[in-house]
Order: sequence, then C-alpha cells, then structure tokens
Amino acid sequence: MGTTVNSSAPSPLPAEAPRGGRPRSSLGSRQIGLLPLMAVMYLTISGGAYGIEDAVAASGPRLTLLLCLLVPLTVSLPTALMAAELTALFPVEGGFYFWVKEAFGSFAGFAEAYLTVLYTCVDMAIYPVLFASYLAFLLPSSPIVVILVAVAMVWLCGILNLMGVQPVGHASVLLTIALLAPFAGLIAAGLVSIRDWHLPPPSASGTLGALGAALAVVIWNFCGWENLSVVAAEIRGAQRNYARAIACVLPTVVAGYLLPLAVGTAVVGNSAQWTTGAFARIGQRLGGVYLGGALAIGGMVSALAVFQAAMLWVSRMPFVLARERFLPQALTRIWERQATPSTAILTSCAVCTLLLPLGFSALVTLDVTFYMAALALEMAALVRLRRLYPRRQGLFVIGAGRLGLLLTVIAPLAVWTATFSVAANGAGGKVQLLVAAALALAVWPIYHLCQRIFGGPDGVSVSSD
Repeated sequence: MGTTVNSSAPSPLPAEAPRGGRPRSSLGSRQIGLLPLMAVMYLTISGGAYGIEDAVAASGPRLTLLLCLLVPLTVSLPTALMAAELTALFPVEGGFYFWVKEAFGSFAGFAEAYLTVLYTCVDMAIYPVLFASYLAFLLPSSPIVVILVAVAMVWLCGILNLMGVQPVGHASVLLTIALLAPFAGLIAAGLVSIRDWHLPPPSASGTLGALGAALAVVIWNFCGWENLSVVAAEIRGAQRNYARAIACVLPTVVAGYLLPLAVGTAVVGNSAQWTTGAFARIGQRLGGVYLGGALAIGGMVSALAVFQAAMLWVSRMPFVLARERFLPQALTRIWERQATPSTAILTSCAVCTLLLPLGFSALVTLDVTFYMAALALEMAALVRLRRLYPRRQGLFVIGAGRLGLLLTVIAPLAVWTATFSVAANGAGGKVQLLVAAALALAVWPIYHLCQRIFGGPDGVSVSSD
C-alpha cells in the first residue's frame, strides 16, 4: 500500500534554518492553506465551549470566568508565540520533536515525544465516548450501542485521515461552522441576559482542591498550540501561515469560551447544575427544544471534529518516531496516492479503540502534567535555539528581546507549578501526581529499550526487520 521513507535523507530548510540531518517527508506533496489550517488549529485547541462545564462544577462560575481570562494570557499566548517562532525555524514534519532534539540531543527529543504520547492517550480516549454520549442524550441507547458508536467514529475519522490532509482541512472548515452555529444561537438568545449580566458571587467550594481541578480543566481547554507543528511539511507556507493562523485563532478561542459562559452563568448560576450537557439544557431554557437540540448535536459535531483534527497530527508521531528508528519501520509506510502515513494512521485508530474505556475526568491531572512537562522541554529548546541560531532574517521571532523571551518562558511554567501545587490538594491529587511522575521517569528505560530494539537515529537495530 505504500513505500518506506528513507530516514537518512536531509530535509529542505531555509537558508537561515538549522540543518541537523532530519529526514525528508514526502507527505508535503499535498498541503493545506491558511483557512483550513485555522479551522484545524481551532479544533485542535478548542472545538467550542464543550468541556468547560467541569471547571464551573468544580470551582463555580466566577473563578472559571477569571481563569478563562488569565490562562490565555499566561499559558496560551506564550505557547502560541513559541510555536510560531520555532515552526518558522523548523518547517518540517515532526515539529516539536525536532525542536527539542536539535537543542538537547536524541534522548531529550525522545522524551518530548514520549510525554506527548502519554497526554495524547488521555485526550484521544474521551472524544469518541463524548460523541456517543451526546448521541445517547438525543437517542437513548444501551451501553453496548454507545461503545459501538464510539468505535465507528474512531474508524470513520481514520478513513478521512487516510484520504489526506486536504480532505481533513476542508472537513474541518465545515465542522467548525456547524459546531459554532448553535453557540451563535445561544448568544443571540441570551443577549438580554448578557446585558444584565454581572460577575457571579464567589462559590462556596473555594478550596485549593477545587481551584486545582478547575485550573487543570481550563488549561486543558486552552493548550496545544504547538501540536500542528508536527505536520508543518503539510502546511502551505508554514513559516508565515502558522503565525497568521495563531493570530486569528487565539482571540476566537477565548471569545468562544467567555461568551457562552457569560450567557450560561447568567441563566444558571448554581455550579452543581454545570455537568456535561449543561449548554444543551441552557439552550433549551433560552430558545426551546430546537436550540437545546442544536447544542446537543453541536456536542456530537465537536467531539467528531476535534478527534478527526487531532488524528491528523497524532498519527504523525509514530510515523516520525519510526523514521528516527525508535519504532518499527513499517510505520513509515506512505500511501503515495493520498500522501498519507497509512500504517501509522491505522495503528493510531487501533490504539484509540483500545483506549475507549478510559475516563477523562479522572485523568485530567495526568493529562496536564504530561503536557506541561513536554512544554517545559519546548520552552528550554526555544532559549537554546536562540543561542544556536541567532540569525533569523525574514522569520517570525518573539519581540521585546530578552525580556520578551523571558516572559514567554516563565509565565506558563509558573502556572504549571501553581497547578501542581493546588492539584495535589484535590481528591486523589497526590496519587495522580505520583502515577504521572512514575510514568514520566519510565522514559529512560523505554528510550534505551527502543534504541536497542530498533537502532535509534544513529544506531543499528539488533533485531531483524
């Protein structure tokens, strides 16, 4: 069905970019432009206000609204600026893996990929189940039917990704419009409520544990700005368009949470009522059964849209690691007709199917822990690569000199430290952090095991391929 990529071929990079012997990707023969990139990026980061309900339930509407203002400034904006600068420097398939590898070597690059795989496993387990749950909300079904629907969604998205990056991009544009339309209706129906809206009073559940739970959920809803760097070779004009897409998507994501929350909290101020499906119930109160049904359908569309967009970059991670000789070479096979890593996509679908029984709410601390550990490596790489490659003529660079660089690095890491501190006070928080630490530390033996079996970037495999 495809061919195996030559892992020793150099990648085409601009004159000012580093040349560390990274492999060329034939996936770049088909690319998406700015509008599809914006849609895929929006879905990768957000996918609508669905998912923010757990933060309101944990800490109340007042604190959730404040966090939805603070987290974009302290986490999203610095991460987005970092992603824009390093994607301009490295417009290659593999993105953040190569940022860290170029800065600190093979083990650090592998650790970055390993941490990404860990938090991705948590993320990808929830969307098919959410899709099936919203469907069951509209058409009550047995648990077996719910699981079968979730499995069907996984493989439907896999087939779409097999068709190529361009079909995924076009589908993302349509799905983004479809999931945002019900929220536009909710905001329009709640204009009177917004006009009379005022900041809700503090919630009674103002404990450190509640703050930690809410902070973890809000960070999860606003993170991931660097993820699409993994498919940079499949983005037309990635050096310019990645930064342009961020400039358009970031304010859209913030407004996409704040406006529905403002309407929703004006209608329902009791945090106990903010469970999954809260927006559908609020829509029903404001606009009747049609608006409520539209928001429920929007939840299904959001889960489908986010999953198919995430599959685009998630499936490239095993592809890149296989090219680097950390995984079986079969994963580097490309379906030349559609320019897609066919084996990696099918393998990703199979793994996601096996992960469906996992529950996200219990693992959100693990998700944020792994993500922020990976982000720390990326920020360190940002600083290191500034020193290694100071000449960036014509490329996007974070402004304000050393002060701008310092603020970009410190702000999200400070929020990371605060999240750990308060999350440990929540129910099961210490256990989850210990589990996260154990899994993260396992990267060292796993790195050496993969290197021994498959050879590593510069080695020779001791096994027969």
